[in-house]
Amino acid sequence: MLTSKNCQGEKIQYLQQLILRLIGLIYAFAFSSWYYQIPALYANNGLMPISKMEWYDVTKMPTLLQLYKKASFLTMITIVGTLIGLLAFASSKFIKWYTFFILWVLYLSLYTVGQDFSQFQWDIMLLETGFICIIFCITPIVGRELLRWLAFRLYFSSGLVKLLSQCDTWWNLTALHHHFASQCIPHFLSWWAHQLPGELKKLMVASNFYVLIFGAIYFYFPRRFMRIFGFILQFLMQIGIILTGNYNFFNLLSIVLAMVVLDDHFIYKYFPSQIKQFINMPKTIEEFDQKENKRIYKYSEIVICFYMTGVLIYNFFPYETIMQGKKLPFTVQDIGKYFLTEDTLTYFLLYVLTFFFFYITYFNLQNATAQSTMAAITQTLIKIVVFITMFSMSNLTFQQGIGLRQINSPIIPQQYLQYIQGYTYPFHLFNSYGLFRKMTGVNGRPELIFEGSDDGNKWLEYHFHYKPGKLNEISPFVVPHQPRLDWQLWFASLQENPSDLYLIHLVYKMLDGQNIEDFVSSNPFQKKPPKYIRINKYLYYFTNVTEMIQTGNFWKRIWKSVYLPSISLQDSQLQSIKQKYEFESAANKSKEKPTQLPLWTLIVSVIIYAFY
Repeated sequence: MLTSKNCQGEKIQYLQQLILRLIGLIYAFAFSSWYYQIPALYANNGLMPISKMEWYDVTKMPTLLQLYKKASFLTMITIVGTLIGLLAFASSKFIKWYTFFILWVLYLSLYTVGQDFSQFQWDIMLLETGFICIIFCITPIVGRELLRWLAFRLYFSSGLVKLLSQCDTWWNLTALHHHFASQCIPHFLSWWAHQLPGELKKLMVASNFYVLIFGAIYFYFPRRFMRIFGFILQFLMQIGIILTGNYNFFNLLSIVLAMVVLDDHFIYKYFPSQIKQFINMPKTIEEFDQKENKRIYKYSEIVICFYMTGVLIYNFFPYETIMQGKKLPFTVQDIGKYFLTEDTLTYFLLYVLTFFFFYITYFNLQNATAQSTMAAITQTLIKIVVFITMFSMSNLTFQQGIGLRQINSPIIPQQYLQYIQGYTYPFHLFNSYGLFRKMTGVNGRPELIFEGSDDGNKWLEYHFHYKPGKLNEISPFVVPHQPRLDWQLWFASLQENPSDLYLIHLVYKMLDGQNIEDFVSSNPFQKKPPKYIRINKYLYYFTNVTEMIQTGNFWKRIWKSVYLPSISLQDSQLQSIKQKYEFESAANKSKEKPTQLPLWTLIVSVIIYAFY
């Protein structure tokens, strides 16, 4: 049974258990999503074979695959990671520091060899969160404050970098006019969100800035109610993103991080009984039941929260900006003046440290007995050193991520931090965040359409499982799964010409007549491969309601350019690339789809074992 000391004057025994079990579930989501994609991506005949990648020593490439460089071992890692993550979620007896250490090592091993298909912010965010969870198991107070600091950096940076990028769509609040259609893999609810009135979408962008920037600051307010209000704001925004886009486990992980500002009392009062039963919280806790419920104070705090929200949105995002298409009434220089000056950063960083010092010294030392005072002092000093080191390192990446050249570090000098950063970088313990700095697809969503032909005149289209292609189809809701190839093709469409090896390899497979069922949903050349392949770039747009009724199409498109000119299997450049990177040919490879272990059978077995 999980045990935890009280910290921060707020009991977090059950909060700690809930957060750690949810992190275990997110690990399981991430590993299982990888599991089904590994043969197609990393097997000997995959797009980027593990056995043929360039290897470095373990300090630069920290991965268990240094022991056995085969895709089958990578598959085994995903199976073990899925099962351990589910065990951590299913039963509190598996919430141990070594459980999360194993999960972190396994995911780091997977991420390190993922190449183009693992270069996403949520992958490194899961690694950083997972490492902090090891500390959270050992010392809840340090782990909680590191998670709070991570949640702040994630949300605050994500809001700030959008403004610092000086992208017009963010500054005139029209980003959502393009986002729902231009995001990586929109689904059917994305189409409906796109149909919302323009003024409402502008208000949503304004609210997004308020929630990300000010909601993150609320995490460090002295008043408990304001910290909880910050969580509620982030929770509502993340649910909105989940409902309108396919962002795998990212938003689920973001919600769990924001939960760190809650406490046992909030869970006891407001969480559903099923969740409380799941974490073995007693139905009655006398200490919580006896707390005075001073409604006048609670209602006054609610009024203050709504008043602050209204005042901030009204002043920073006035009516004229939303209704009349004007830009925001402040500048990038104003942001630097109020948020990024040396004095402002110093005061805030010292406040965060004071926030931590107050809780750890008061609630650790105050409760220490006379016989254990020296031990308590020693433990407290160790916790302070751990927190300051990790806080200072993550502060370095935080300030680098928002574009500051002169790093403000109030305790450890910058040169020492950068020295440590060079050694720890391959482990991704400290990262910077900030999605959608500049809005893509402002003039239309670029989309790559693969086409094959037998004669160079009649061309037939290939369509992929998730990315847009057919005008009358749209991706299903696939959260928490991430189809890595479809995501990467979205990034490839932002380039003018093909430069990614996996894309060239995919073209080669199509021309060579290899099994491509893992990649495409419709192959017009199943019996005989085409003689030619080309890739055209189109601009896709969501239809409006009237167009949908008339045509039944979610999309309309216009041709933009030739991305890859017509190419044949005998093309000299393609053959040169084949020889250099040792592409396997259909003549040496069976077209049968490789079999995998029945993952879901194993998962069900583990869950039954955990509960019974």
